[in-house]
Amino acid sequence: MEQAIVTVQNLAGLAQSAQAGLPLGKDALLFGEDGTVQLNRHRSPSRHHFYLDGLLFHVSITPQDESTLFQIWAEVGFLPYTIEAPEKRAKLQSILRATASLRTARFIVDEQQKVLVLSQQDVPGHVSLTNLMYETVQFIQEARPYLRIFGSYL
Repeated sequence: MEQAIVTVQNLAGLAQSAQAGLPLGKDALLFGEDGTVQLNRHRSPSRHHFYLDGLLFHVSITPQDESTLFQIWAEVGFLPYTIEAPEKRAKLQSILRATASLRTARFIVDEQQKVLVLSQQDVPGHVSLTNLMYETVQFIQEARPYLRIFGSYL
């Protein structure tokens, strides 16, 4: 009977913690030998992937001491070299310049001329499913119109 009372009290504490949303990822919860359930503050990063409009998006959630690092990115395509398609390259570069004022999404070109879209946010506390969806939707809403324009040129 005493064990059942302890377990119910522990579950009540977990329920209070869960009101803000439980963290994502493997080993998010720890179960003690005495039946206690606790949030694991030292979790490993979790990785998630999804397809949207033909692009593979990667999401990384890295727990830190007081916050969580949320990263999302996708490879958009390659810029053509000037000698291959000068007009197309000029149009794509003007689109890239137009993305400079975006608040969340960043379009960059790496040394291989690959266009990437990415975002990195430091989220207070742990990332729950609600936080994950919110950050992802914010990023997609901002980047998607530009991704569609890029898609017509790449």
